[in-house]
Amino acid sequence: MKKWYASKTIWGVLIAALGFVVTEVLKVPDTTLPANADFNQMKVYIDAVANANGNIGVIIGQVMGAVGTLLAIIGRIKAEGKIA
Repeated sequence: MKKWYASKTIWGVLIAALGFVVTEVLKVPDTTLPANADFNQMKVYIDAVANANGNIGVIIGQVMGAVGTLLAIIGRIKAEGKIA
């Protein structure tokens, strides 16, 4: 038997839960950057997110939720035995 912390399923569920927390609880305000030529490309990305009515915290949370869910599914499919 392997230890619980070596389980991909457990880690996937924890990552997905953290994604939920980032999305729902830690509402990140929209990001603004100072006027500087070095930040122009980053400003374009941030403006695109803002125009899509998105929030960087929401996007990060959704990606984390998707990655965690996939990891949990893969871990469950590949599981060979019970965890201790």
